[in-house]
Parts: sequence; C-alpha cells; structure tokens
Amino acid sequence: MIHSRRSHLQLLSAVLTGGLSSVQAVTADFSAYTDSETESFLKLGRFMSVEEIGHGVTKPLKVKLELNGLQHLGQIQTVDKALPDFYPKSGPPVPMRDCWRYNIAAYKVDRLLNLRMVPVSIARNFKSRAAALTWWVDEVMFEEVERIKKDLTAPNPESFDRQRSLGKLFDELIINIDRNLANLLITKSWNVVLIDHSRSFTAYHGIRNEANLSRCSVGLLARLKTLAASQVTASVGALLTSAEIGAMMTRRDLIVDYFEKAAKNKGADNVFFS
Repeated sequence: MIHSRRSHLQLLSAVLTGGLSSVQAVTADFSAYTDSETESFLKLGRFMSVEEIGHGVTKPLKVKLELNGLQHLGQIQTVDKALPDFYPKSGPPVPMRDCWRYNIAAYKVDRLLNLRMVPVSIARNFKSRAAALTWWVDEVMFEEVERIKKDLTAPNPESFDRQRSLGKLFDELIINIDRNLANLLITKSWNVVLIDHSRSFTAYHGIRNEANLSRCSVGLLARLKTLAASQVTASVGALLTSAEIGAMMTRRDLIVDYFEKAAKNKGADNVFFS
C-alpha cells in the first residue's frame, strides 16, 4: 500500500516510538520522506544483511536496514586513506585523501545549494569502524554508462542536459576527482543522482576542469553567491577541515566569476537557464 503524506507521518511516528512490531509487515512511500526522516531511518535502522556491491575502488557494501517492520537498503563506505598528491597545472602539489567523510559533506553542501542531487548520508559506526551510511537510491533505471552504451535519449533532452550541467558544476565545486559513468545514476523519472564522493574536497584553490562548466541555473548562481563559509562550517561540522572549506569557497568564487564572464561573452541565454 502507498501511504498518503499524513498516514506516512503517522507511520513514521509509530516506528520511531516503537509503536509497530518489528515483525509486522508494512510498506511505506519512501519518496515522501524528508531528509530528517531519512536520516533517522539510517541512524536507527538495524543491520539485517551485508553484501559486497561488486564494483567501486573503495569496496562499498550494500546493507539492508530494518526499523520496526520497515526495510530499506543503504550503502556503507569505511575508506579513509591518503592518496597520491594532486598536481595542478601550476603551483605545488596538494595532498589528497579518499575518505568516507566526504560522502556526508557532499550531501550537506548539496542541500545548502538546494540541488538535491546527492542522496542522504550520515555518519554511523559499522563493525567498530567510522563510516558513511548512505540511502540506497530507489527507482534506479540504469547508470549513465548503460545509457550511453545503449544510446538512449531522455524523453526531455533539455531537462536531462540541465541536470548533467548542474552535476558537473557541483563536481567542480567539491573537486570530485572520481566522477565516472558508473557513479552517476538515472532514475525511472530520468532524474540524475550523484553518488560516491569519497575522493572530493581536496584543498586546491583552483578549478580542475573548466570544460565541466557549461551551463548554470539562475537559482544556483544566486545561491552560490550568497553561500557563506560560516554556513558550510555549521552544516558540515568536523567532516571538513578549515583548509578544505576555504579551498571550496575559493573555487566557488572562481565558478561564479567564470559564469558571469561567460554570460557577457556568449550571451546570458546561452549560459543560464531558469
């Protein structure tokens, strides 16, 4: 059965207060969950099973969570290790890290910008190790690699192109060096979802790949302009260092400047969309 928003809230309240038996068969419309409700499920859910996903250099795990009769999948990443230094075109090399913390930080920054392209992710210990526990994306149709392989076109190509443009911009903002066609998901509604951000937030004060900056929404540009380092710090807490936050804010400035200049040179209608 699919719950209305009202009945969904009543169900969640019962779940969180223990009002439903753990063996009672219930279903829920998880698409109606707020971020807060999703975070609560990830935090309180009991691990029922664990299996290897089968791909991904960080060896993520798929877990089944159960909370008073409700079940949902999640992804666990425990990786936390140094990577070879990042070598920019100019300037000294910059230390890089592959870390679970960045998955959660990417979710937090995504919500500050109201993109909503990154699934909910929280910090939770797994087998005595610190980890990121990320909500498994529902209604996935395929990965981008499969779409390209099958030469499939979105029903609304313009909408899809806009989403891809925003995703690439976001990757430049957080300097995600590991975006590939397998960690870009496409849902049955042709929504783009960005997963796996453990190789992001390197403290590099430059744009890694300007070719990824093609188009931007008017709303995102406005939110980028008003984003304050204090907001980021308050949201991510200890997930990012002050150096990582400072570098991201510098990249933000460069991205805003890039698009404003591009609008003057190419025409605003060729750069911005509503």
